[in-house]
Amino acid sequence: MIRENPQLAEALRNGNTNADGDCNNALDTFVNTFGDLFRGMAESKEQSTAITGLLLEMAAQPPAQRPFQPKAIQSLMSNFLSRFEGQQRVEAVELLELARTSYQLRDDDNIHLGRIKGQLVAGIEEAKRRIEERPSDGVVTRELTSLLKDPRYVFKQQALAGQPEAEYRIKARQIVGQPAGPGIARGKARVIADPSDVFDFNAGEILVCDAVDPTMTFVVPLSAGIVERRGGMLIHGAIIAREYGLPCVTGVPNAISLIHTGDQLTVDGYLGIVIIGETVDSAIPVRGSTGAAL
Repeated sequence: MIRENPQLAEALRNGNTNADGDCNNALDTFVNTFGDLFRGMAESKEQSTAITGLLLEMAAQPPAQRPFQPKAIQSLMSNFLSRFEGQQRVEAVELLELARTSYQLRDDDNIHLGRIKGQLVAGIEEAKRRIEERPSDGVVTRELTSLLKDPRYVFKQQALAGQPEAEYRIKARQIVGQPAGPGIARGKARVIADPSDVFDFNAGEILVCDAVDPTMTFVVPLSAGIVERRGGMLIHGAIIAREYGLPCVTGVPNAISLIHTGDQLTVDGYLGIVIIGETVDSAIPVRGSTGAAL
């Protein structure tokens, strides 16, 4: 709706979320239906505003092209079934139907887990509120409060008397994981360390995260490639990357701490290598800033 109506897009950019009744109703229905999946994603932003900003970024890109047209699907199905005869053909038809049904259900468990996670975030918010209301009773309370405010907070260890705490900073250049989506991509990194970071995603960036979950899948078409800390070839993000034809590397240790938003990345989905920084080899075809093969 936004892509096909420039006046609506301009109104939304100017903060007028009531410019179109149908669009506003659709957005309200989406938030009411799936809002619990986004709990904690926009703690500092109102959900509808955050989602609208991302929708404007998505609408600025051309519509996704379907990899197969209906005629091509029929041809593929006929070609597949032509390999079997008699009872084997009957079993092949049943297998194909089972595969199609299972494919539609592939993310139901993740959706339910996302809702459970939403309730967990709500519990953390309530714990944070209660702790902030009570008087501080020492180091444990201060540390616990810091952890609830920032899930990435690390409990401090007391330094030995007379010895300053040592600080180390590793600057990575080339990190290795598992190849999970063929292709090579170059672009700026967008590290999703906190759920709300997903709303700042820009087209052509490399999605870097702990793991792609269903609440992040909708930004995948905007990305040029994917880097995940967890998993292998069968993790959710790797499957989605292959569906969209995106280079993907999974199982990269410390990916979200070694890579920072804005870093220039080269993602080699053939060898499972992620290079941080500019590269001099421009002869290899890569996915560009629009996510399209150059």
